[in-house]
Amino acid sequence: MSNTIEFTKAQSAAITARGGSLLVSAAAGSGKTRVLVERAVGLLIDPDHPIEADSLLMMTFTNAAAAKLRADITERLSEEVRADPGNSRLRRQQMRLQRASIGTVDAFCLHFVQQHFTALEIPPDFETADEATLGRIRQDTLATVLEQAYANPDFRAFADLYDRGRTDSTAGNVVLELYEFTRALPHPNRALREFAAQWQADLPPAQTLWGRTLLCGAVDRVRGILRLLEAALQAAAQDELADRAFTGVLLDDQSRLERLAKVLENADWDGAIAALDEEGGWKRPGRINGGRSANPAASAAAELRDRAKKQTEQLRKDWLLCTAAEFAADRRRAAPLVEALVQTVQLFADAYFQAKLAEKVLDYADYEHLTLDLLQTQDGARTPLCKTVSRQYAAVLVDEYQDTNALQDAIYFSLAAPDASNLFFVGDIKQSIYRFRQADPSVFAAKQAAWRPYPDPQQIPFKEPATISLDANFRSAPAVIEGINDIFETIFSESLGGIAYGKGQRLVVGKPSDYRGLCEIDVLENADAASDAAVIAARIREMQAEGYPVRGKAGTRPCQFEDFCILLRGRQDFAVYEEALRAAEIPVYADVAADLLDAPHIRPFAALLRVVDNPAQDVELAAVLLSPMYPYTPDDLVHLRGKIPGGSLYAAVLRHGTGRFDAFLQDLAVFRHLARTLSVDQLIEELLARTGYLAAVGALPDGPRCREDLRAFVAWASGAGARGLPALIRAMQAAQHSGGIQPAGGGQSRPGCVSIMTVHRSKGLEFPIVFVANTAHKFNQSDVIRPVLNHRTLGVGLTLRDGRRASRYKTLPYAALAQAIKAETLSEEMRILYVALTRAQDVLIVTIPVKQLDSSLKSPALYAKAGAVGPEMLQTFSSWSGWLLTAALRHPGSAELWARTDFLPPPFTSKASLTIRLCTPPAPAAAPAEPPAPEPDQLLLAALQQSFSWKDPRRPLRDIPAKVSVSAVTHAARPLALERPAFMQKNGLTGAERGTAIHAFLQSVPFHTEVLDLDAEVQRQVDQQLLDPALAAHLRLDDVRPFFESAVWRRIRLADTVLREEPFITALPAGAVMPEGAAAPEGAQVLVQGIADVVLVFADHAEILDYKTDRSQDPAFYIRSYAKQLQLYRYAFAMRLGVPVTKLTIYSTTLAQEIDIPLA
Repeated sequence: MSNTIEFTKAQSAAITARGGSLLVSAAAGSGKTRVLVERAVGLLIDPDHPIEADSLLMMTFTNAAAAKLRADITERLSEEVRADPGNSRLRRQQMRLQRASIGTVDAFCLHFVQQHFTALEIPPDFETADEATLGRIRQDTLATVLEQAYANPDFRAFADLYDRGRTDSTAGNVVLELYEFTRALPHPNRALREFAAQWQADLPPAQTLWGRTLLCGAVDRVRGILRLLEAALQAAAQDELADRAFTGVLLDDQSRLERLAKVLENADWDGAIAALDEEGGWKRPGRINGGRSANPAASAAAELRDRAKKQTEQLRKDWLLCTAAEFAADRRRAAPLVEALVQTVQLFADAYFQAKLAEKVLDYADYEHLTLDLLQTQDGARTPLCKTVSRQYAAVLVDEYQDTNALQDAIYFSLAAPDASNLFFVGDIKQSIYRFRQADPSVFAAKQAAWRPYPDPQQIPFKEPATISLDANFRSAPAVIEGINDIFETIFSESLGGIAYGKGQRLVVGKPSDYRGLCEIDVLENADAASDAAVIAARIREMQAEGYPVRGKAGTRPCQFEDFCILLRGRQDFAVYEEALRAAEIPVYADVAADLLDAPHIRPFAALLRVVDNPAQDVELAAVLLSPMYPYTPDDLVHLRGKIPGGSLYAAVLRHGTGRFDAFLQDLAVFRHLARTLSVDQLIEELLARTGYLAAVGALPDGPRCREDLRAFVAWASGAGARGLPALIRAMQAAQHSGGIQPAGGGQSRPGCVSIMTVHRSKGLEFPIVFVANTAHKFNQSDVIRPVLNHRTLGVGLTLRDGRRASRYKTLPYAALAQAIKAETLSEEMRILYVALTRAQDVLIVTIPVKQLDSSLKSPALYAKAGAVGPEMLQTFSSWSGWLLTAALRHPGSAELWARTDFLPPPFTSKASLTIRLCTPPAPAAAPAEPPAPEPDQLLLAALQQSFSWKDPRRPLRDIPAKVSVSAVTHAARPLALERPAFMQKNGLTGAERGTAIHAFLQSVPFHTEVLDLDAEVQRQVDQQLLDPALAAHLRLDDVRPFFESAVWRRIRLADTVLREEPFITALPAGAVMPEGAAAPEGAQVLVQGIADVVLVFADHAEILDYKTDRSQDPAFYIRSYAKQLQLYRYAFAMRLGVPVTKLTIYSTTLAQEIDIPLA
């Protein structure tokens, strides 16, 4: 073991443990790489059982990490040789180390398949496919497979669920998504069969994995709701009037929720639904003299109770959303559709693989599956080859194990000894942030939960699978560690993060020192990203000017700009922060690491490659001509187009560009000749040399970075163009459609500059001073709103259509998958936040920009006050800011924040060194006055006016739109309603806006309720974000109250089916929509679309109802104004409903009466 490093007890155990599988959970800054190196060298020099260096198998996440790992082991082994120069065995290990397998799992599997291709039915000269080739083969195969799949009526029914016969894009995407998803599993076909079998099993909800998932989640939420009610009771008890008004109803609420929890724990599915649907469950509290707002205790109790009520209502909507009988009906209906989907995915997988083999190409997922096929039989037994290969490796060590998946894990165990005694995993589940790359943190978590802690005192050998936790942090200052722990002890948990943030996961100071450092949360009021950026820029300027001390190799030193890093969740706001720092005259380097093809300094060269392949591309050709490679200006192209208005730009250059464009045309002829004779990498070298573009890029303001980007693009293009320039062009097109070309490697900084980078790019890096910025950025939860969901254990979840309705509804399995995927997505967001905060060495400043502080504090204060900070409550937040504010409010330094709430702060227990500040960003500086516009050139102005006065003789044809709305058809003659000026917008809403409020309210009113409490209904819609609060405030309920007593309301309740806000599209003759006096071409048709307010469908007829809020008191006005509109509705729906539309009705809220509209 190295004599220059003093290891902790846990590190020493991880280095020297022998005898069984070992999982090392290494927290941020705990020195895991050093431990991995020491363990590898320790195995080579073990005094009892040394191994040979070329019997090491070490897997890591990136090629760069593998190269560094090999270099570190080489250097460490050299230290041992220098300490014992006469040891010939050590010298041999230096040579053998060069043959050791140290790299990524992708590289290992590729090499393994190349070695053993004879045992596989693949061509010996296969290559790794570029993304363009894969994209082409994938789409061609999918088209063929879908054509075959449509012969199956069940697959046709499945596709019609989502595309309704118009296209098969959704069905095709679902097939591809399920295929890609199962490719991360060891046995995709087996998994697909299991997914289909889940839908075939005729079981009640509580006996399915889906039902158990929802029941367990519902129990957790009920427990969280009970904590809110307990806090409400405590709040009410602080005042006599509040106590009398609230305690009784709260105790009743508590009793009902306790009963509900017991029903859920007993897995009584329908009983739980009945309990939730119980009439009159939430009783009204007593009255408070002076109102609740005047009584802080009553106000707090009411707020907590309202939140508990909303959470309970959400249980019925998202968790217990259907009865057992409804689930059974859905399961029977969907089972054959899932079976058809699974069969199609299996068909696609086989056809896609064969199509790749036909072109002698494979991808990295193929290499992993082929490797496992060589090592395991279908039932998981070891093959003879596996037994031979595993004996070659004396030790299998895996770095960054938290980012593995089940397929890779199966490969690791196959390569290890049969008893897995030589397996060593190291990673940190709290830093698993690559789900989008199919990483599965549950692989790590399952072992951490099942394997026992390594014994203390140490036992060698210890033959059982064991875990060791490295919690000592050697990166961050004590105050930073205390602040990080204080935050994550509140918000990080097994359900929201993947593991409990307790012993072994909580950071421990690794290097005690007198330097404390700083951990700070800044809450910025009335702020957005721009305000956040301005505050951070000012703080950086202030800290640098005062020489804020940070740690150096020889004690503390004044900070420099290069010590600062701003971390953001995504790249969308990079420009905002970069601009703020430049405005403050702070040197900045933004590690954009975005799509190289979209970089302004790459686009001209990429365009040149496209033009060399095909010059007849106007946009690309213009980009080349106007680039630094040539001396042309926009005026040159304008003059050229003036001579030849039509045709391609290339044709214009050829015909009339002689003289001015001769140099370009000569170059292009040479380049096209070179493209036919040189390989792509040679062609690119020639293009750069002949155009001088590399030097031109280097002269840009950010020249060094631009040159590196160009070199990265050239390296990518050389590989993608291995089969010629056309292959490169296809690869560029495929890259544009699949996220672009990303530079390799981790985040980068630049000497003398403040760094801006994403959290993902910062992983593995550290900075003296870190700002974690724009924490109000919303989570991306698009994964839970897809029409079909996939999950490794819960399988496939579908939405279904309800009879003749256009909309789809969630099935119980879909709800279970949605909740599981949402929880996993939020857990990863928690881990990304952990990675962000643990990059800081000396100073960590977290900024929380909020637009409305009081409303932003409402939920965090409720949960902090109630002690309801479990995952079931924290999962309701939509950004990091909610979590961070909740944690901040649990700290004694949050007095300023509590002062902005309606609550008294709870007792504090934290003693962490955490500074919490409430800041108001400075007002933006006034923009400089615009200089007066110069006088125009009168001759030029006259010429331009004459040119622009030209009229197109075919103009009437352009007036015929391809598609219009019904409103455009029926109201074409009405005068244009202009937007009110700002000074008129300060007081109230217009009549039209009040009409919008009424429409929005009626759109979401439940039609199944016989007697409706309108005030409660407005509040429900506001709470569920169905009705905008601004509209609700101006909604006149007296205008709509008669509607609920009318014959219309009674007919709505009697209808077999009620379609509301129902969209349609149909075709009309163009003459019906042409302006008056304009002739339409004969036979021309226009698509007309619209949305009907309400369609009532009965057994033998249908009725169409439209709400109108016009202020006219004349019934004839409504017939004149809207008859054509409703007649168009009738025409459209008559073709859809299958029953005649026999009644057209307008309900006028002004007249409070129903008006019949003629049918024709």
